[in-house]
Amino acid sequence: MSEPGIMLDPRAAGAKRLVGRIAIVTGAGQGIGRATVRRMAEEGATVMVADRNRAGAERTCGELRAYGANAEIHVADISTPEAARALMAATVERFGRIDILVNTAGGSMYGPKLGWEYTPEEMLQNVQNNLWTTMWCCWAVLPYMVEQHSGAIVNVGSNAPRGTMRLPYAAAKGGVFAITTSLALETAALGVRINCVAPHWSVSEDPDDRLVTRLPGQPAASLGRAEQQAERAGLADRHIQNIPMRRAGTKEEQAAAIVFLASDDASFITGQILSVAGGATVA
Repeated sequence: MSEPGIMLDPRAAGAKRLVGRIAIVTGAGQGIGRATVRRMAEEGATVMVADRNRAGAERTCGELRAYGANAEIHVADISTPEAARALMAATVERFGRIDILVNTAGGSMYGPKLGWEYTPEEMLQNVQNNLWTTMWCCWAVLPYMVEQHSGAIVNVGSNAPRGTMRLPYAAAKGGVFAITTSLALETAALGVRINCVAPHWSVSEDPDDRLVTRLPGQPAASLGRAEQQAERAGLADRHIQNIPMRRAGTKEEQAAAIVFLASDDASFITGQILSVAGGATVA
């Protein structure tokens, strides 16, 4: 039962579409993942907060519990099959089943720069962090969902495949699109829906995200606060010119789309890539 006067996401407007649902969100310690679990808890879900950074996971879980939600944390790097299987097994052991999986873990690394300027190591780390985290988690959760003949997976892609200066990240997110559409066709008659949200430039950090370790090579990772702000302003100017609405999205706007696709409001939707990008499109 939520505490009187506490609201995790006012955009939910009182909706309770996820009451009784068990959800896993990877990368839930910050940014879009954190906003997603807040929205899910607001709508009644029980949440497994999965992140490789303990400080971020504990912060998010503490917020949910203060609200009155049922939440646990699982700290692991889920870019390996063993780790992905362990996450699913821990969730089933704790809560009995898995109804929803949201794959937000990832992030652009070592850019922006031209494709041939990336080192092989930087290319591999981008793909490991963005493609395999999604691939292995889908692979690990589907046996549970197929067996119970129900479930919803929402992957988080990007508009980067139609962008520049982020080649390995773009390639990995293009792979996330393929994972989504291929598995959605395979599971469409098995009670499982799989969709993808594709953000464009979004304001996804909070002031207290300094608690959370940044990914290696992320823009501004080693800069001071003023330099970080200048770096982000430059990146925003470059991205926003490609967004018809001429503004950045918010993490709450991404979370709203993710929760819609995870809910029964999207019960006849599978295999879709939803560009939540102010009019920009991935097609």
